[in-house]
Amino acid sequence: MKLLIVDNRISTKCERALEKEGFYLLKLPADPSLGEAVASHPDTVLFYADGKIISTADYCDKAAYIFTDIREFKPEIKIHFTDDHRSSLYPQDCIMNALVIGKSIFCKTDSVSKSIIDFAEQRGYKIIHTNQGYPACSVLSFGNNAITADTGMADILTNNGVCVTLISQGSISLPPHQYGFIGGASGVVGNKIYFFGDITKHPDYNIIYNSIINAGYIPVSLSDESLADVGGLVAL
Repeated sequence: MKLLIVDNRISTKCERALEKEGFYLLKLPADPSLGEAVASHPDTVLFYADGKIISTADYCDKAAYIFTDIREFKPEIKIHFTDDHRSSLYPQDCIMNALVIGKSIFCKTDSVSKSIIDFAEQRGYKIIHTNQGYPACSVLSFGNNAITADTGMADILTNNGVCVTLISQGSISLPPHQYGFIGGASGVVGNKIYFFGDITKHPDYNIIYNSIINAGYIPVSLSDESLADVGGLVAL
């Protein structure tokens, strides 16, 4: 079964489009300790890499059925709960937000969960510090390529051998904030990059399209709506 973890607030159009693609959706409930904008974002409430999910014991108490479903549908996935306590204040809200590219994990090392650091050391990942606390949200990564509007992340990624395409900020909704981010408005499954909304409406669409196509991937708009940052997706 093709299982996707998504924010429970994705639009009906996006939800139906993903189901037509053959996915079964697990929609995350909100973590009440987080700010409303990101409270049910996959890239904020949990970390996933190399067949392992990491989240907090507090969140498990609120969303036990999600993890029960994962264990039922994907028993090979390992799940670890930490004693970390999140809050709506930055950077305590982004302790699970880490970007995995190849065998590197980009994260704000002074705030990310120690369990992610331990995971990286155990599985042979290189930990790379970022000043950005939301690297997974701010960057769309595919293969050894990345698209971002964050110049700081662009510099760090480039310095670590990632091929980066820099785009302009904005044009992605994340109420009540001024704008959201490209990583949170998309998700990669196989050779397809799904966008929560219509990627052709982004002012840098041609740049984004060329970057994706040149890397051998296919962009897919899930609806005709404006792009929305919903914390991306996790494909299990």
